Amino acid sequence: MASKLHRVRYYNPKPEPINCVSFSKTNKTLGIARADASIEIWDLNYTPYLIKFIPGAENTSVEALGWVHNRLLSTGLGGALLEWDLNTLSIKNTVILTGYAAWCLDVNQSDTLVAVGTEQGYINLYSVENDEIVYKKLFDKQEGRIMCCKFDKTGNVLVTGSTDTIRVWNVETGHATCRISVSRRGKETIVWCLAVLSDNTIVSGDSHGRLTFWDGTIGDQIESYTTHKSDILSVVVSDDEKSLYCSGVDPVIMNFIKVSKGSGKISGAQWVKNVQRNIHEHDVRALVINGDKLVSVGADGYLTLSSYPPKWVMRIPPMIPAIRSSVCAEKKLLLLRYSNHLEIWKLGSYATNESGNVLISNVNVKQNLDEEHENNQLEQDTAVADYKKVNMESNEHSQRLKLTEKPVQLVSVNTKKNKQILSCQLSPNGEFIVYSTDSDVRMLKLDTEDESNISLTKVLISGLSTMCDRIAFTEDSQTMLVHSCGEIKVLHVDSEAGATVVQTISTDKYFRSKTALHLHVSKKSPSKVTYLVVADTEGTIVVWVLNGKKFEHHVTLPKYRCVPAALTIDNETQSLIVAYVDQKLVEYDLLSKKFTEWPGEALPAQWRSRQNAITSISVHPKKDALVFQDETSLWVMHKSLQNSNHEPKAKRKSNKNSSSMNLKIIPIKYLAGFHWVGEDEAVTLEILPENIVSQLPPVLAIKRHNMG
Repeated sequence: MASKLHRVRYYNPKPEPINCVSFSKTNKTLGIARADASIEIWDLNYTPYLIKFIPGAENTSVEALGWVHNRLLSTGLGGALLEWDLNTLSIKNTVILTGYAAWCLDVNQSDTLVAVGTEQGYINLYSVENDEIVYKKLFDKQEGRIMCCKFDKTGNVLVTGSTDTIRVWNVETGHATCRISVSRRGKETIVWCLAVLSDNTIVSGDSHGRLTFWDGTIGDQIESYTTHKSDILSVVVSDDEKSLYCSGVDPVIMNFIKVSKGSGKISGAQWVKNVQRNIHEHDVRALVINGDKLVSVGADGYLTLSSYPPKWVMRIPPMIPAIRSSVCAEKKLLLLRYSNHLEIWKLGSYATNESGNVLISNVNVKQNLDEEHENNQLEQDTAVADYKKVNMESNEHSQRLKLTEKPVQLVSVNTKKNKQILSCQLSPNGEFIVYSTDSDVRMLKLDTEDESNISLTKVLISGLSTMCDRIAFTEDSQTMLVHSCGEIKVLHVDSEAGATVVQTISTDKYFRSKTALHLHVSKKSPSKVTYLVVADTEGTIVVWVLNGKKFEHHVTLPKYRCVPAALTIDNETQSLIVAYVDQKLVEYDLLSKKFTEWPGEALPAQWRSRQNAITSISVHPKKDALVFQDETSLWVMHKSLQNSNHEPKAKRKSNKNSSSMNLKIIPIKYLAGFHWVGEDEAVTLEILPENIVSQLPPVLAIKRHNMG
């Protein structure tokens, strides 16, 4: 029987541009700072996965990031160097800079020094050894703001870029050893980005779209290329220094490679253009190389990964970090999370006949699960294109239902002082709305009995004074569980008396991290058992069971090499299903406390070749199947068909369709959430690419020949 699907397309959070990034090569962690001053920490060891989110504060900015081992530093227009505590997601240390607003920072290769360039032309140098930030010296003041700075590989030389000038500094003395003039024909030239090669060659990108190579010792120009129609904002060089990429306001990504020229006694090397990639439409502000992948980010807010050869592209859209939505199935309510406000919607209703069967709309509309209007000149997402080929006929049986009531927004809740939301939840009975900012947790009672007079009432929370990164309710909505700074607090919820902490579970003996990645409370199993599952950002998964009125430790799962991307509990079988970021899928029997044989080696090839991390798992209410969600698709996997396949291994291998029959892939671009609201009724939360583009600033107008 087909499922009825509410396709929510009125969820359009503002895409926040990415200002800057910093990549830690030791643990392959990417720090991203957006225009709203929020910071995201992504794990790039396997499929890209957001593991931590630090909400931004109003009237602040982050213009540069830097890693010192596992420590994250940032600076911006506030004129301070900040160190972030990634355990508590708060500021750990603040150092006031000389020179007011800061535009750039760089950390030397040995992770001992950090240099910060400021608006007034000061370079602040700090020692960052022994888990401290200690002032070391100020370099000689220069005229004009410092837009970029870069250490060489030895850490003894610092190169800075500003208006019309590149300066080479001796780090030990703080004096400039070389001054390079970059102005041309009297036109002002801003040096936006720099790279320093091991042979003392300086690579610069400027406001005239020129990529220039300089001799860092005597300041002579070696070669120059006008590669772009406008400013080059970023340049990155591969570890072997044989390849580099540059891009900027003109978002074409240009690749140069180093080739040998001449032979015998007269020989050398020259940088030549290799390939160009049309991946972005808006400004590219930062480039990072991670192995054979190029990471590019900018004004469109996408985290984009690409490689060549062959041409491959993956875009991760600018979305509010999970959890973005929750539902009340009984009342058909939908909670939508935005940056600093929440919305409650009543889902639409469909018409039925006297027999209870749904009525089909007379309007002949061809349903297309990935309809989009995209620029044909841009390279398309490789995985999405592959899903379309696999499922060309998947939508032929889709039909549009006749609506009796359209979706309607019931209420909007703004945060105090426009603070960004860290986590939120709607209780299963639709009565309580809870959200947390970086400073406090608030609960509201929602009364929807009279839709013409929706009311919100503040509910007092006792015993919970700090922020929480994860919130969940039990099935009866009488118990709320939150994770806050290394503690799980269990609260009894009463609409009259408020919410009161009745149990506090310290997680120090279970977790190394004080930040939760997942918090899931199961529905009651057939034997009336309720489970609580929590996973931290280090990848440890711990299960508690409700015994009477208190949760008691049940089991800690064996630790895997990477973090879980998503998890859920199958109430009927009392098993925990976990999808890891490397696409490994496991099922853990909570009764026998051991892993089951499913799925074993039966996973289809399409699953193993996935490039996106799973963002949620849900159990199908009527079938022995699981529904997996990522940003670009839904995957429906039938368990029973795989378990009942007892053919010999050789025969299973020869049957190419044996595994693919158990898997259905539904492309949706982009998918922000999926929820069941009935046994055969579900909600998809979709953000259309054209809705993202419509909220972005205008693009640089460039004529290009259509090669398609």
